[in-house]
Amino acid sequence: MIGILVLILLLATEVGFMIYCLVTNSFQKKQRNLIRIALFVLFILFSLIGVIRLGFQWNMLLLILFIQAALGTWNFMRKKERKEKIYKKRYVIMATVRRTFLFTFAVIPAIIFPQFKPIEATGNLAIKTVSYTWSDTSRKEIYSDQGVDRKVTVQFWYPDNTDNNEKYPLLVFSHGSFGFRGSNLSTFENLVSRGYVVCSIDHTNYAFFTKQTDGSMVLADMEFINNAMAVENGEYDELKTYQLTQEWLNYRLADANFVLDEILDRVKRNNVDEVYQTINSDKIGLFGHSIGGAMAAELGRDREDIDAAIVVDGTMLGEEIDFEDGKAVLNSEPYPIPLLNIYNEEHYREAAKEGNTYPNTAAALNAVDAKDVVVKGSGHLNFTDLPMFSPFLAGLLGTGEVDSRYCIETMNQVILDYFDYYLKDAKELNLRADY
Repeated sequence: MIGILVLILLLATEVGFMIYCLVTNSFQKKQRNLIRIALFVLFILFSLIGVIRLGFQWNMLLLILFIQAALGTWNFMRKKERKEKIYKKRYVIMATVRRTFLFTFAVIPAIIFPQFKPIEATGNLAIKTVSYTWSDTSRKEIYSDQGVDRKVTVQFWYPDNTDNNEKYPLLVFSHGSFGFRGSNLSTFENLVSRGYVVCSIDHTNYAFFTKQTDGSMVLADMEFINNAMAVENGEYDELKTYQLTQEWLNYRLADANFVLDEILDRVKRNNVDEVYQTINSDKIGLFGHSIGGAMAAELGRDREDIDAAIVVDGTMLGEEIDFEDGKAVLNSEPYPIPLLNIYNEEHYREAAKEGNTYPNTAAALNAVDAKDVVVKGSGHLNFTDLPMFSPFLAGLLGTGEVDSRYCIETMNQVILDYFDYYLKDAKELNLRADY
């Protein structure tokens, strides 16, 4: 909203000044310089009083306004005026058109990524963060022809443990397709503020981008993007879809197993880094969004050191253990740990239609402990922070009619309550079937 209002103000100023020049048959050079300076001063004033919160989305406009103000100031300070070109209406009109396009282009980031009030953590613990890029020497990077080891970047959020030696349960998160390790930052911070250590994995080449600790940037693999879009649009038959999704899932599983083993080894060896000193390795939970949720669920089935798993609006692809007679064969072994599925409304309706042939439903019916939660009116991307960060992009990718802030805050509380019950022995777990 602020971006749109700023653009309207800028365009109205340009059009108004153009009309003034056309009516007076003059370039109004001094007045133009005054307006340039005034716009910059006004922008700074709005920033100081908090109407505009400076961030990357305002950088381009700030630079343009600064240059214009500097030129305007310089023109005022010049002792000798340059000879002004002959006044013509088309010069005034074309100059206005150019600045209109320039301002529009400069404000687009503020419209696509509007400023918003961050979702505040509900706990009192101070939050720290640290990132690592680790090399898995047991695997070669299949997305490189250089024969290099697979690199995985992780980011920890953890409580400030300066004044005590308390240890906290470890939660490992996996993002969805085209996501990245910070996709659910508000969720991580809320959990940490209430006494957890969160490790979020960037699945290199599957993440929209991965910034490694050496500063290098790795973008999502284009072949993966194209295949993922084709699967989403139903362009492949069931067999090819099964083969591709199993390939993606298994690669993520290898990442997560590697990351968990690295963490547990460093905790066991009393690594001097502060984050490892805060981890209680006897209490571990997994959660993830979309295919990241599928990975979390399957890792919870595979490993004996996991205490609970949450699937955030994902299909449990790991339950599909084979493909016969044109359809996936589901795992009949009981799901061994507490399992929570959080669904968007349409996803839940589609799962209900498929009944016991849907992986999540089959696993829940055959689990030692399983629960479902539905957020009414929600869409797939409502379970990430993207709708807050960019409503425009999130809307293109898939959101529902639910209030974005309500959905995120509800999900954050559900996840916190669930892990509190299974990892911290909270006395009650009062989850509703729908919110």
